[in-house]
Amino acid sequence: MRKLMAGLVLGLWGWAQAQTSWNVQAVIPEAIALRTPTNTIAFELSLEDYPPERFPARYRPSAPEGGVLPVQVFVNHPGSWNLLLSIPEFVAEGGDEVLSPDRILFRVDEGPWLRGSAAPVLFYTGSGPTGGWQELRLKFLLELKGNEPAGTYVVDVVITGILGP
Repeated sequence: MRKLMAGLVLGLWGWAQAQTSWNVQAVIPEAIALRTPTNTIAFELSLEDYPPERFPARYRPSAPEGGVLPVQVFVNHPGSWNLLLSIPEFVAEGGDEVLSPDRILFRVDEGPWLRGSAAPVLFYTGSGPTGGWQELRLKFLLELKGNEPAGTYVVDVVITGILGP
């Protein structure tokens, strides 16, 4: 009986040992990741504030809340990286007139105002890992020249992160 028990114990020990002998490997690739709560900026123009006394006139967005779009970036890369923003053409809700992306101004935090474009515009450059999520706050303005209808203008922004060489 002892021989049977000893053989059983040795056999089970060998089986258990074989189950724990595989290699486990974690791979964390170099990467850049972005996240935002939305990519839509809305400007509501009412007859109370449109038309203005003179043109060009600039309007703050009604959405997202506070007119600020938080953009979070995570980078796990030792080199340089860039953030770009592009804006497709847009129209007033219920309107027919297409407005060009250069009617949108934007800036990062309290930096200089940049003009929107359908082509990607470089708005932020970094170097090395961010060490977690880094938040940038984008602010927007709609610039109207005088021939636009009142209404709600909804603009989609495209934010792209690219790794440098």
